[in-house]
Parts: sequence; C-alpha cells; structure tokens
Amino acid sequence: MITIVTDSSVCLKKAEAEALSVRLVPLNYTVDGQSYSESYSDHNGDFETLLRGSGAYSGAYTTSHPNLAAYLSCFEEELQKNNEVLCITISSRLSGAYSTAYASAKQTENKGIAVFDSLLTAGGLYLLVKEAKKLVEQGLGLGEILDVLPAIRDRISIAFSVEDMAPLRKSGRLGFVRMNVGTILNIKPILLCKDGAVVSDKVVRGNAEVIKSLVAKIDNNAREVVINYIGDNHLASNLYHVAAEAFPQTKITLQKVGPVLGIHLGLKVIAVSFIY
Repeated sequence: MITIVTDSSVCLKKAEAEALSVRLVPLNYTVDGQSYSESYSDHNGDFETLLRGSGAYSGAYTTSHPNLAAYLSCFEEELQKNNEVLCITISSRLSGAYSTAYASAKQTENKGIAVFDSLLTAGGLYLLVKEAKKLVEQGLGLGEILDVLPAIRDRISIAFSVEDMAPLRKSGRLGFVRMNVGTILNIKPILLCKDGAVVSDKVVRGNAEVIKSLVAKIDNNAREVVINYIGDNHLASNLYHVAAEAFPQTKITLQKVGPVLGIHLGLKVIAVSFIY
C-alpha cells in the first residue's frame, strides 16, 4: 500500500484528510514568542484574531517548515506498517519542506519513499494530492506515479489576489513582480503561482474586477476548481457563485487558508486553483 503524506498548506479539513487516507505533517509558526503547529483547516482555531492582535505584521512572527524529525517519524511509522510513502510537498520555492522531506527519506535508506515537489500550495496542492490518490487506487506503483505526476502538475494553475502586498514582500516569497501595489485607489494585484513562485499578472480596481479576473483565469476545460480564502467570506461567496454560473458542470469547493499562508499573504486573500 502507498500512503500519501503532505503538509498543512494543503488546507484540508480533518474529515477530508481521513477520507483520502492522507497524512498531514504540520507547518509551524510563532507569534509573540509562542509556538504553534498548523493543523487541518478546521482545527486552527481563531488564528486571525491572534495574528491581528499580536503585532505579527510588524515582525513579531516567524514560520517554519516541518523539521527532519517530523518527516522521519511519519515515514518510519508507515514503513513499519509495510507501506510505501509518496510525500508531496508545498513548492520548494516557497518553503524548505521539500528539501527536508527529501533528506529525511534519504536518511531512512529505504527505496519505498518518494518525495515530490508540487511547485504548488493550497488548492493547487490539494488537487494534486487528490489526483495522486486516484493513481494509488488504480494500482499504479510508486515509480509509475512519479512518472505521471509532472504532467498532472502542469495541468494545475493558481491565481490569487491579496488586500495588501506588504506581508508578501516581507516574506521574501515574491518572484518577478512588476508593480508596486498598495491599497490606494482600491487597486489590487492579480498574482500567479508559476513554476512554484509568486509572480504578478496584472492589477485591477475593486473586488468586482478581482472576481472577474480570477474567473477568467479558469480554463474552459477545468474539471475541478478550488476557491481558497481568508478574511473575507463575502468575497469568497461571491466568487463561488460567479464561478458556478460560468462553469455549471464543474465541481467547485471552498477552502479556508491556514495561518502560515495567512502570515505570508496577509489576512485578506482570495484564490482560485483548477485542474483541467
């Protein structure tokens, strides 16, 4: 049997993770000296109030990927059950999770562990994990799945917008960004996760244009769409209804972003991920 392992940036609810038989390794964050482990998307408590009240955006926070011991413990538990492991991580250009998971796999000296760089996060990572689970259920071996995953990854896209670019700039996770976007004049960026990094696409004015632009990014042949959000339930709901009207035959789900991505992106984020 192959067990899929991923990290908490996948934004899975606990019941969803259990239904997929996916193991979650937590990303970590520290606010005002207090350490926390990110969990399932419905088990992170009121982290928005915590971050808003902590002065986190003045620098009183850190985030970190799972350490070697966290991955090693997870891998060894599965090996003891005579399972193989497929570990799919958040993009290596956004986190050190991939390199740490890879080092942990090498330390076991067991060929039954494979680590794959998703070059994605959040809804995109979720869609890739779901596709990998289908391959496992179809009876493909670990090597066969690794051969297929890059082509599946290439069919997944992420587009998103943030209220304020400051947290993203401070995080150091920006790739090529042409413009200096702020909140003045209600100008908002449309950003992409491209080749694993955050890059700019364009700027728009107001939430209506954000919704219009994000829906326009969805491929006409999209099989499934994930809307990730934090901080603005009304905007997420509006985006959901517009996308559902534009793609009535496509499965669309809403998922809340967790605290680690919230720290790096800010507390008002809206995103679409899709696979075609």
